Amino acid sequence: MELIEIKDLFEMDCGSPSPILLSNDNELLITFSVDKQSLSAIPQERNTIDDTSVCVLKFNMYLKYSFGIPGDETIHGHPYSKLGMESYSFYELKNSDLIKSLQDIDQVHPQYNPKKWKMYKHYILTFHDNMFECIAQCFDIREENTSLYNQAAKMLNQL
Repeated sequence: MELIEIKDLFEMDCGSPSPILLSNDNELLITFSVDKQSLSAIPQERNTIDDTSVCVLKFNMYLKYSFGIPGDETIHGHPYSKLGMESYSFYELKNSDLIKSLQDIDQVHPQYNPKKWKMYKHYILTFHDNMFECIAQCFDIREENTSLYNQAAKMLNQL
């Protein structure tokens, strides 16, 4: 396995990104706060109702996702930490053990096609309090100048 960091798409909020997930059978959307330029030298507490600047990732044709521990204080207990996984980052895991285990399950399907598995990628987002993993064909990304709650409402209408 090889962990590749996906850089320069957004600057993760290291305090409270407050991720929100929505999904249907084929698409999964996750939105979270990103850092924005501040003119203040004093750290500001994020207000999830009024603050703006969020990132939206849309994972297309996803097969599986998980969301939960570890957070930034326990990430070094995760098996992928030995590959260099750190908090507040976005990764693709090449030669994924999770994709392999899902493919092993799928082999019993009468229409099993090993070629379809070459289209899937293993994505990992590490936040402050939790981690998100997703097996999907691809993703789209955009930044929005709105609050997390307004963005969640938009996402619900998008699905």
